[in-house]
Amino acid sequence: MGARDPLAAPTPPERSDDVGVKARRRRLKRMLSAVLLGCVVAAYTLGALGQRVIAEDQNDLLPVPLEALLLGMAFAVGSLPVAWSIIGRIMLPVPSFLLYFTVLIGKNAPLPFYAAFALSGVYSAALTALARHLADRPVRSKLGTRGARGPA
Repeated sequence: MGARDPLAAPTPPERSDDVGVKARRRRLKRMLSAVLLGCVVAAYTLGALGQRVIAEDQNDLLPVPLEALLLGMAFAVGSLPVAWSIIGRIMLPVPSFLLYFTVLIGKNAPLPFYAAFALSGVYSAALTALARHLADRPVRSKLGTRGARGPA
């Protein structure tokens, strides 16, 4: 048999270590950004929960910092670039809606019911959509050719 047998299985091309290092760095950067944004959501939620002044709204099942931490963790898990991040995105809409609804109703200058309902729905949808966007992989591979596009 010759050096180039047409029936032999082609060997995969060798990849340099640099490609693997760049892929790991990019994945680590996406994971750190998800964790950082989860901390931002937790801090924003903690500040919002501190604005409630109605006594009935202070009767929560969990302490206020724990509520904010759980919402931030759900956002961080939902933003991770892994297959199981759907768990965080499933847990995110209803608690964030209820939490921000109680915040908007229980502020010092409360919003009308319909406005608080709509705005808390927008907050909840925006957090869930942002988590989904951050968890999705990019459409175009960063390792592919530059400017080359597939068929239209």
